[in-house]
Amino acid sequence: MENNPYKQSQRQPFDPDALPKDFASDFATWKDSAFQVRGLGEVASVWEETVTNPKTLNFLGYAASMSSAGYWPAIRWLVQNRFIDVLVSTGANLTEDIYEAMHQTYWKVDPWFPDDEDLLKNKMDRFYDHAADEVEYRKMEMEIIHFIKELNKKLTERTIFPTWRLLYEFGKWLSAKGIKSILAVAAENNIPVFSPALVDSGFGEAYVWALSDIPRKDRKLVVEQFYDAEDIFRIAEWGLNNGLEKTAGYIGGGVPKDFTQLVAVSQALVRPTRPGEEELLEGGIDDAVYPYKFSFQITTDSPQWGGLSGCGVMTEPISWGKQAGGGRNAQVFTDATIALRLILRYFKEKGIKRNGPPDLSWVFKQQPEVF
Repeated sequence: MENNPYKQSQRQPFDPDALPKDFASDFATWKDSAFQVRGLGEVASVWEETVTNPKTLNFLGYAASMSSAGYWPAIRWLVQNRFIDVLVSTGANLTEDIYEAMHQTYWKVDPWFPDDEDLLKNKMDRFYDHAADEVEYRKMEMEIIHFIKELNKKLTERTIFPTWRLLYEFGKWLSAKGIKSILAVAAENNIPVFSPALVDSGFGEAYVWALSDIPRKDRKLVVEQFYDAEDIFRIAEWGLNNGLEKTAGYIGGGVPKDFTQLVAVSQALVRPTRPGEEELLEGGIDDAVYPYKFSFQITTDSPQWGGLSGCGVMTEPISWGKQAGGGRNAQVFTDATIALRLILRYFKEKGIKRNGPPDLSWVFKQQPEVF
C-alpha cells in the first residue's frame, strides 16, 4: 500500500458469484463493504473482540420492548453463554419475556390497518405488529405481585433493595418455578441486572398493587434506585482493580444506554479518595475517568433529533470522556431485530465462545439471600 493514509483499507464489492458457501465466512467480509452492511460487520467485529478478549468486563444496554418481539431468548442465550457480564435493561424487556416463558403466545396482527377499538373489545394489547392476550398478560403481572408480597412477608425488618437485588431475587423465584426468563437465567449465572427505570413497567404496577394497602412506614420492602448507580460504579471499580477493560454494547438507546455510559465518568465517586468539590468544579479529575475502549451500538434513531440518549453517534461520547478516542467504536443504523438475528447466527456458526468471564458472584454476597 502507498503512504496515503486514506488508501490503507479497500472497500470490497459484493459479487453474488463469489459468495462463500457458509454464512459465517460471508458475514466476516461485511465490514469491508459500505453503508449499513459495513456498520453491521464492524459492530459484530467489535462485539466478538469483547467476548474473546480474556480481560474484559462486558456491559450491555437493552432498550425498548424487544422481548415482546420475541428476542428475549437471544438475550437469554447471551447471558447463559456469558457474552454479558452486566445487563442494563428497560423494565418492559424483563417482564414481557415472562409472559412467553409462562407458555403464553404473542399473536401477529396487521400493523398497517389495525382496528384498535376491536382489539380492545377482544382484550388484545397491541405492540405495533403483534399483540398479547390482556387476561394472560395480567397473569404474568400477578406472578410479579405474588413475588413482591412474598418477599415483603419474608423480610424481618425494613430492607432497602436496589433494582439489581430485587431482580436477582425475582430471577431465583422464577427459576424455582421453571420459568426460564432472562432474569431466571441471569440469577443462575450470577449476572447482575440493573433496571434504572423499573417503575416504568409491569413492576411499577405490581409494586403498587402488592403493597399499597400497607402504610409506607410499615412496608419492609423498599426499592431505592439511587443505590443502582453506586453499585454499578463499584462493579466497574472492581473490574479496574482486577485489570479488566470495560466494554459497552447498546441495543437501542434510552435510559439503559445513558446509565451505562455514566459508569465511565462516575465510577471514581465510590472511592475512599474520591474527588472533592473544588477538584470537581475545576475539572481536574481526568485521572478518575475511565472511558470504554470497546463499544458498539445498534439503533434506528438519528442523532440530529436529540433523542439518541447518552450521546448520539459513537464518537460523541469521546467529548465527555465516556469512550476512548483511540478505542474500537462501531455503530449500525438498522433495526435491532435484523441485526441481532444476523450477528448471533454468525457467532453460533463461527463457534464464538467467551474467554474467561469474570466471576461476579461477590456482588450477590453483599446482602443475605431471601429465596
